[in-house]
Amino acid sequence: MKHRPFTLLCMLLFVASLGGCGNELLKVYKIDIQQGNVLEAQAVEQVRLGMTKEQVHFLLGTPLIVDSFHPDRWDYLYMLNPGHAQSRRSQLTLIFDRNEVIEIIKHNIPTAETAPVEQDEAGNEKDTDR
Repeated sequence: MKHRPFTLLCMLLFVASLGGCGNELLKVYKIDIQQGNVLEAQAVEQVRLGMTKEQVHFLLGTPLIVDSFHPDRWDYLYMLNPGHAQSRRSQLTLIFDRNEVIEIIKHNIPTAETAPVEQDEAGNEKDTDR
């Protein structure tokens, strides 16, 4: 029975120390959710007016949306929902006429200058060249 006040004091100090940590220690883990086509800034900047569908497909891959009523419109969408941050959405729309790009519409596409640089565990810049 002599150790009961000491145990109670230790438990109180432990609970108080958890409160000082903020919510970081008690935060629920949420995964990052990625959907759609990853739109790399370097690849998007290479798309030019006059390119054929085959050239665009080689550069960007299969579009996420090809409307059967508008086969000359390709939409590349990318959505990222980070677990504890604001979601981001990027969209690239290409309009074709006679198998050639005639219009490029970009929404929230990062440029090569503003694109985030990936780093490995040691903090070194990753080599993202393919």
